[in-house]
Amino acid sequence: MRIFARAAALQNLSAVGTELGLTPGTISKRIQALEHELSVRLFDRTTRSIRITEEGAAFLAHVERILSEIEAARASVDDKVTKPKGKLKIAAPACLGRRYVAPALCEFVRAFPEIDVQVDLHDRQVNLQEDGYDVAIRTGALSDSSLIAKRLAPDRHVIAAAPSYLARAGCPLMPADLARHQCLVLGETRQWSFARDDVETSVRVNGALRSNNGELLCRAAVDGLGLIRASELEVLCELRSGKLVQVLSGYEVATNAALWALYPSAKHLLPRMRALLDFLAEWFRDAKGVSAIAGVGNLALVAEGAANGASRANVQLGAS
Repeated sequence: MRIFARAAALQNLSAVGTELGLTPGTISKRIQALEHELSVRLFDRTTRSIRITEEGAAFLAHVERILSEIEAARASVDDKVTKPKGKLKIAAPACLGRRYVAPALCEFVRAFPEIDVQVDLHDRQVNLQEDGYDVAIRTGALSDSSLIAKRLAPDRHVIAAAPSYLARAGCPLMPADLARHQCLVLGETRQWSFARDDVETSVRVNGALRSNNGELLCRAAVDGLGLIRASELEVLCELRSGKLVQVLSGYEVATNAALWALYPSAKHLLPRMRALLDFLAEWFRDAKGVSAIAGVGNLALVAEGAANGASRANVQLGAS
């Protein structure tokens, strides 16, 4: 059943074999044996790919529930309740993961040495079921989802640029000004939203550089190539050092943004998952996780200059 569920998610027998430590031939034989037992074809196969059949999809819904119940049953009768063990696969944003999630996970591994943790850092949004992740750490405002979201910490978003860019192109004084600026776009998010005094507005931005990687865009912003919209946590070091300065500080960017832990809905949360979620919540709630956040709570830009541009900028740092 586990092999079948992973084959349905990955649609690649070699990938399933690599994940489970079995050869593709063994994976294929196990699936064929299951099909023979059920007297039904679970997958349509070609030389390059497999695709789940209608019957297979109906069977999969039951299999996923059964596997979840089996893990919960095992956890209820062994020492995992008091001493969690097993494997966890976690996805986190690249830049934020290295700077803020990595220290928390390193401490988690020290606290729970019998839990095997795999952490993948990338900026794309993963599909937990298809990619085999237990938890995804994300930032920003969440869209509607069947996943359960645990809020770990607030995560203000900011608009920032290098002093060299602002000296050259001027400082935007209101969101509408962004239409004439070079903006560094993450993915396809060309529509930047703002709120002020309960009034929301959005601006379609453009620029010469677009990427799916936040670190690349941060580097481009530091090099003076344009304005970046980013999590305050992701550009914290650059803001503190003065390599980037915040603009439009009087407007709220990406409302309801936070650092989230997302995981699939489950009737019984496994002990290792509960241990991770509780640990992360405590980490970001106490001084370990939020000291850096508090240090930039009042980041503000004091820009001097007329509407045609600002030649100087000063960043003030203070605790929130």
